[in-house]
Amino acid sequence: MKLIKWIKKFIKRLFFSKAEYRRFKMTDTFQLLRKALIDRHFLKDIKKGEYATVRAKKMNYRMERSGEFTDARKEALLGKIFEKQHGYKIDFRNPQTFNEKLMWMKLYYQEPLITKCCDKFAVKDYVTRMVGEEYVVPTIKSWTNAGQIDFDELPERFVLKVNWSSGYLKIVKNKAELDIDATRRQFASWIKPYRNSYYQTLNWGYKNMPPIIFAEEYIEQADEQVYDYKFFCFKGRVDSLFIATDRQDKKKPTTFDFYDADFNPLDITYGGHAHVKTPHKKPQNFEKMKEIAAKLSAPFPFVRVDFYDLGDRVFVGEMTFYSGGALLSFEPFEWDKKYGDMISLPDKVIQNTEDYFDPLSPKEAYMMETRITPAMQRMYCMQKAYAQMGYLPDLDNPKSFNEKIIWLALNYKNPDIKIAADKFKAKEYISAKVGEQYVVPLLGAYDDVSEVDFGALPNKFVAKSNCGWGSDQVVLVTDKSTYCIDHLKVMMTTWLYPWCTYYYQNMCITDEKVAPKIVIEELLEAEEGGSVDDYKFYCCNGEPKFALVVSDRKAKTQTRTFVDMDWNCIPVMRKGKKTSAKPKKPKKLKEIIKLCKILAKDFPLVRIDFYEVNGKVYVGELTFTPGMFLGFKPIEMDYKLGEYLDLSEYMK
Repeated sequence: MKLIKWIKKFIKRLFFSKAEYRRFKMTDTFQLLRKALIDRHFLKDIKKGEYATVRAKKMNYRMERSGEFTDARKEALLGKIFEKQHGYKIDFRNPQTFNEKLMWMKLYYQEPLITKCCDKFAVKDYVTRMVGEEYVVPTIKSWTNAGQIDFDELPERFVLKVNWSSGYLKIVKNKAELDIDATRRQFASWIKPYRNSYYQTLNWGYKNMPPIIFAEEYIEQADEQVYDYKFFCFKGRVDSLFIATDRQDKKKPTTFDFYDADFNPLDITYGGHAHVKTPHKKPQNFEKMKEIAAKLSAPFPFVRVDFYDLGDRVFVGEMTFYSGGALLSFEPFEWDKKYGDMISLPDKVIQNTEDYFDPLSPKEAYMMETRITPAMQRMYCMQKAYAQMGYLPDLDNPKSFNEKIIWLALNYKNPDIKIAADKFKAKEYISAKVGEQYVVPLLGAYDDVSEVDFGALPNKFVAKSNCGWGSDQVVLVTDKSTYCIDHLKVMMTTWLYPWCTYYYQNMCITDEKVAPKIVIEELLEAEEGGSVDDYKFYCCNGEPKFALVVSDRKAKTQTRTFVDMDWNCIPVMRKGKKTSAKPKKPKKLKEIIKLCKILAKDFPLVRIDFYEVNGKVYVGELTFTPGMFLGFKPIEMDYKLGEYLDLSEYMK
């Protein structure tokens, strides 16, 4: 990368002004030159064996985000790495060997269940469902941010891990000797987006995985060694295994020793790793591990299932779909071919979900409203959910939180929703239910921008649409004297078009058809200045179950953290949003919970937003389809949160 930067600077100084250089960057010549330089660095990385360094991951991350990683480019990159490692060219059109087929599956077998099972945290749910919770290493605690880790809550011995890459773990045998600050810094770096294992050698299963930090119980055999039993499984058939030892001891070479399904030693060297001097003893629970591996591997052409055998207990460590990244060679080479013959490649599965969604603009929905049928709305929901959430919703038997939100939008009607969802009429609704003192003071509501007397407004205020969505239809004016009022007028005018409402944004499926108005409110500010925290309480069947805390809304570093009702962080995030350390608990939490129960009593689901300012609580708004189609990460949390919402009464 230093060479690329030097050449860029040299070209700029020698040939171009800044404006000319910007134009040159848009030409095909520039792109060809850039591609040649990047390819040169890839070859250099491969030669040095540095294709998995942090610098290489950053380069791959930037290429992925810029759209440069086409299938052809990925094939070329993996092909160069493959040939350097194995000494023969890969044939992506007709893969034959074990490593060739694993490489092919990285690119062309994008089965969503693989992502779940690659995830070292989420796989626990799969193992529990398939074979039982007793085979999962107990989780002590989990977090989405290194700043959330409360080391005082952890025992003296534990293992701290990140879910999305191998080697991102810390074994703690004595917490008193742990450098907590250094550990936080290390784990904070491991959950940066480019540290995802996908950007190492394009292991697809990790690509859409959100980072989770979690602490597990410390596991150790009697001789202070951890034996890792790794079973090669082909569509539910256990063929063989290798045992890995001394993986965490940098003073000793890691050993890999292969055995067949009857535990007879096999003469195989894998990735050049050493062998133990004396063959391993057959593990006490060998047959039980084989039985479990067969059940877990049944859906997949190939997966390596890893175990720990503690004598009285057996734990599944992880499931690996790209053993060694498909870059560990076999000696003798015939085993690469033998294992390859055992893999029956599936048909291509490409998870390009956006290709299946044909969005309908709000204006089109407005024009077509009388012709939109319930069947069309249902189809639209399924397509949009698949495109944005990453899975096809089951609207006949909804289980996840998002599935239940969509079901309610399509099927649940309540005349009070149209009132409570209207940010203007909701003020009167809230006042009647809990008291006027909880309403954000109104400065005015208007059907036309020309009616607004901006001169009479205070220096600070909030302008919003009564039926809009997102930050595009909310403006915080913190200093009227420096704000371009003409720009604000133009913006507010667009809010009054009838199709610029939440109702038409989602193909008329909700019960929130509201006539647009401009609402002007007092601006609530924190005591120390700046924006107040936004506490969004999700109420299911009349009870608050969890909350989303949004902080620093006016800053680029906006944070969004989910918490339970004991104010413990929940390891979940909504797509594309940042999380924070444990957020500040509102001083009036008991009062807020009481208000939630009153306002939510008549609805199966409502999200109620609160602000706490100068010792007072204000109700911001009520939302009845909160974040519809906005996926949760990890996806398992979508189903866990779905357990809070009971629709049995409404689905009769």
